[in-house]
Amino acid sequence: MLAFIHGFVLAFGLILPLGVQNVFIFNQGAVQPRFYKALPAILAATFCDATLITLTVMGVSVMILTVSYLKMFYC
Repeated sequence: MLAFIHGFVLAFGLILPLGVQNVFIFNQGAVQPRFYKALPAILAATFCDATLITLTVMGVSVMILTVSYLKMFYC
């Protein structure tokens, strides 16, 4: 249970602060008269976040650290 609480607090702390991307999406939603006009910005941000999360979960950093050719350029 303690691990769940720590994970929840960490996730909340990472999501809570407003970054540049979040402010941009909020502004698009407030400025655009219709939802579908803000949709391209929402979809682009969603795609970028999903891509970064997927790469992180797949362990790109581990791959870079184990492949000597990549280690030479990125470490």
